[in-house]
Amino acid sequence: MLIIDNNHKETNKLGHVRRVVSLVPSLTETIASLGAKKMLTGVTRFCKYPEGIGLEAAVIGGPKDFDIEKITSLQPDVVVAVREENHKDRILKLAEKLPVVLFDIVHEADAFDMMRTLGKLLDKEKEAAYLVEDIKNGFARIPEVSPKRRCLYLIWRKPWMAAGTQTFINEMLNKCGFENVAGGRYPEITEADFHRAKFLLLSTEPFPFKEKHRQELEQKYPDKRVILVDGEIFSWYGSRMLKAGVYFGKLVESL
Repeated sequence: MLIIDNNHKETNKLGHVRRVVSLVPSLTETIASLGAKKMLTGVTRFCKYPEGIGLEAAVIGGPKDFDIEKITSLQPDVVVAVREENHKDRILKLAEKLPVVLFDIVHEADAFDMMRTLGKLLDKEKEAAYLVEDIKNGFARIPEVSPKRRCLYLIWRKPWMAAGTQTFINEMLNKCGFENVAGGRYPEITEADFHRAKFLLLSTEPFPFKEKHRQELEQKYPDKRVILVDGEIFSWYGSRMLKAGVYFGKLVESL
């Protein structure tokens, strides 16, 4: 069994990588952005970027219910996964057959480490360094906000759930001047939590919040600002972060 867990040096054990299975959409997009799309042998049914990747690579199920036998039949050199996105038990079973690089991404620095590790794995270290630099430059252009705006970042309805302070999303909220009032990782939200927030951010994923939901909350809480936000921008670590600087900058200026 070989699971490489957030350790760049351990990737040396893998040797020459030419065939990769990705179990997470944001990793799939990042691999393609590094110029290694042709190395993608298998992807999930939720991998929609780059466009058409599901027609070029084998679809191996979803991040939670991936088909271990199908992945094995593809004979990849490595499988890349994320602790939060992929079930631990299935990853352990998969690692009995194939090398797995398992990322644990909670902080901005974790995301940058992931990009550098992928760059090393795929012989795209220079491209990964440029990617990280471009993302950091984009973040540097976001206007500063003081004081921070107290918010809830809502990800589910019935029951109401939010992304808490121990998540990657929280790091992105900080980038655009928000202070998260939800603790932990993904807690259910109480009426008291709603009252503590001044801004309610409705994410487009995993629950597909729409304008009608925004209007419902606006009517219920007329003293709060209710905003629909792009869930991919806030939660996809990797090359999607290239778009975050401009998006967050516009969001800050609109408030």
